Amino acid sequence: FNTSEPREYACDIAIIQRDCHPQARAVIAVFEGTRFSIGQTGMDVRVRYLTPFQGKDTHRVFGYFRCTCNKRWRSAATWKDKWQKCQNCEKEVYPHEQHTLQQRDAICRDEPQDMKPHDMSRCQRCCELGSICMPHIYYASYL
Repeated sequence: FNTSEPREYACDIAIIQRDCHPQARAVIAVFEGTRFSIGQTGMDVRVRYLTPFQGKDTHRVFGYFRCTCNKRWRSAATWKDKWQKCQNCEKEVYPHEQHTLQQRDAICRDEPQDMKPHDMSRCQRCCELGSICMPHIYYASYL
Protein backbone atom coordinates (compact mmCIF):
# COMPACT_ATOMS: atom_id res chain seq x y z
CA PHE A 1 0.00 0.00 0.00
CA ASN A 2 1.51 3.30 -1.10
CA THR A 3 0.90 5.78 1.74
CA SER A 4 1.20 8.78 -0.56
CA GLU A 5 -1.92 7.72 -2.48
CA PRO A 6 -5.37 7.18 -1.00
CA ARG A 7 -7.15 3.83 -1.10
CA GLU A 8 -9.83 3.58 -3.74
CA TYR A 9 -12.98 1.47 -3.77
CA ALA A 10 -15.49 1.11 -6.60
CA CYS A 11 -19.23 0.48 -6.65
CA ASP A 12 -21.66 0.11 -9.55
CA ILE A 13 -23.80 3.27 -9.93
CA ALA A 14 -26.87 1.13 -10.74
CA ILE A 15 -26.64 -0.48 -7.30
CA ILE A 16 -26.39 2.93 -5.62
CA GLN A 17 -29.36 4.22 -7.63
CA ARG A 18 -31.40 1.13 -6.77
CA ASP A 19 -30.47 0.89 -3.08
CA CYS A 20 -29.77 4.47 -2.04
CA HIS A 21 -30.90 7.28 -4.29
CA PRO A 22 -32.43 7.38 -7.80
CA GLN A 23 -30.44 10.53 -8.64
CA ALA A 24 -27.11 9.06 -7.48
CA ARG A 25 -25.20 10.15 -10.59
CA ALA A 26 -26.22 13.80 -10.08
CA VAL A 27 -25.40 13.70 -6.36
CA ILE A 28 -22.01 12.11 -7.02
CA ALA A 29 -21.22 14.70 -9.69
CA VAL A 30 -21.62 17.48 -7.11
CA PHE A 31 -18.89 15.90 -4.97
CA GLU A 32 -16.66 14.71 -7.80
CA GLY A 33 -13.04 15.60 -7.23
CA THR A 34 -13.30 15.38 -3.45
CA ARG A 35 -13.69 11.77 -2.36
CA PHE A 36 -15.93 10.59 -5.17
CA SER A 37 -15.24 10.16 -8.85
CA ILE A 38 -17.12 8.50 -11.68
CA GLY A 39 -15.14 5.71 -13.33
CA GLN A 40 -13.92 5.81 -16.93
CA THR A 41 -16.86 3.72 -18.14
CA GLY A 42 -19.35 6.03 -16.43
CA MET A 43 -20.96 3.02 -14.80
CA ASP A 44 -19.20 3.02 -11.46
CA VAL A 45 -18.36 5.44 -8.71
CA ARG A 46 -15.04 5.41 -6.90
CA VAL A 47 -14.62 6.39 -3.27
CA ARG A 48 -11.24 7.41 -1.92
CA TYR A 49 -10.07 7.01 1.65
CA LEU A 50 -6.82 8.52 2.87
CA THR A 51 -6.35 6.19 5.84
CA PRO A 52 -7.38 2.64 6.75
CA PHE A 53 -9.30 3.84 9.84
CA GLN A 54 -12.65 5.36 8.84
CA GLY A 55 -14.35 5.59 12.24
CA LYS A 56 -15.42 8.73 14.07
CA ASP A 57 -13.30 11.88 13.72
CA THR A 58 -13.09 12.01 17.53
CA HIS A 59 -11.26 8.66 17.85
CA ARG A 60 -7.47 8.65 18.08
CA VAL A 61 -5.84 5.42 16.87
CA PHE A 62 -2.37 3.86 16.69
CA GLY A 63 -0.76 4.11 13.25
CA TYR A 64 2.25 3.00 11.25
CA PHE A 65 3.88 5.26 8.66
CA ARG A 66 6.22 4.55 5.75
CA CYS A 67 7.55 7.43 3.66
CA THR A 68 8.87 7.16 0.11
CA CYS A 69 12.30 8.24 1.47
CA ASN A 70 12.31 4.94 3.46
CA LYS A 71 11.73 6.57 6.87
CA ARG A 72 9.35 4.53 9.04
CA TRP A 73 7.65 5.51 12.28
CA ARG A 74 4.66 4.77 14.45
CA SER A 75 2.44 7.04 16.47
CA ALA A 76 -0.26 6.77 19.10
CA ALA A 77 -1.72 10.01 17.74
CA THR A 78 -3.18 9.19 14.33
CA TRP A 79 -6.62 10.13 13.10
CA LYS A 80 -9.04 9.43 10.28
CA ASP A 81 -7.74 10.96 7.01
CA LYS A 82 -4.92 12.92 8.71
CA TRP A 83 -1.21 12.91 7.77
CA GLN A 84 2.01 13.40 9.68
CA LYS A 85 5.10 14.91 8.09
CA CYS A 86 8.21 12.83 7.66
CA GLN A 87 11.17 13.97 9.81
CA ASN A 88 13.60 13.23 6.95
CA CYS A 89 11.97 14.92 3.97
CA GLU A 90 8.93 16.82 5.37
CA LYS A 91 6.57 14.98 3.01
CA GLU A 92 2.97 14.54 4.20
CA VAL A 93 2.45 10.80 4.81
CA TYR A 94 -0.77 8.97 5.67
CA PRO A 95 -0.59 5.87 7.88
CA HIS A 96 -0.63 2.59 5.96
CA GLU A 97 -1.93 0.65 8.96
CA GLN A 98 -4.02 1.70 11.96
CA HIS A 99 -5.56 -0.09 14.93
CA THR A 100 -7.42 0.90 18.06
CA LEU A 101 -5.35 2.05 21.00
CA GLN A 102 -4.65 -0.44 23.74
CA GLN A 103 -4.27 0.69 27.32
CA ARG A 104 -0.51 0.35 27.88
CA ASP A 105 0.08 -0.69 24.26
CA ALA A 106 3.12 -3.01 24.35
CA ILE A 107 4.18 -1.99 20.85
CA CYS A 108 4.55 1.62 21.91
CA ARG A 109 6.31 0.90 25.22
CA ASP A 110 8.97 -1.60 24.03
CA GLU A 111 11.51 0.93 22.85
CA PRO A 112 12.41 4.15 24.72
CA GLN A 113 12.83 6.09 21.46
CA ASP A 114 9.13 5.53 20.76
CA MET A 115 8.17 7.48 23.87
CA LYS A 116 9.12 10.87 22.45
CA PRO A 117 6.79 13.86 22.86
CA HIS A 118 4.24 14.29 20.08
CA ASP A 119 5.59 16.53 17.30
CA MET A 120 2.77 19.04 16.90
CA SER A 121 4.45 20.86 14.00
CA ARG A 122 4.33 17.71 11.84
CA CYS A 123 0.80 16.60 12.78
CA GLN A 124 -2.07 17.71 10.53
CA ARG A 125 -4.64 17.55 13.32
CA CYS A 126 -2.49 19.61 15.71
CA CYS A 127 -1.92 22.21 12.98
CA GLU A 128 -5.67 22.42 12.32
CA LEU A 129 -6.53 22.67 16.04
CA GLY A 130 -3.70 25.03 16.89
CA SER A 131 -2.91 22.88 19.93
CA ILE A 132 -2.00 19.32 20.90
CA CYS A 133 -4.38 16.76 19.38
CA MET A 134 -4.00 14.29 22.22
CA PRO A 135 -5.82 14.42 25.55
CA HIS A 136 -3.97 16.68 27.97
CA ILE A 137 -3.74 13.92 30.58
CA TYR A 138 -0.99 12.37 28.41
CA TYR A 139 0.91 15.59 27.75
CA ALA A 140 0.35 17.97 30.67
CA SER A 141 3.60 19.78 29.76
CA TYR A 142 1.86 21.27 26.68
CA LEU A 143 -0.59 23.25 28.82
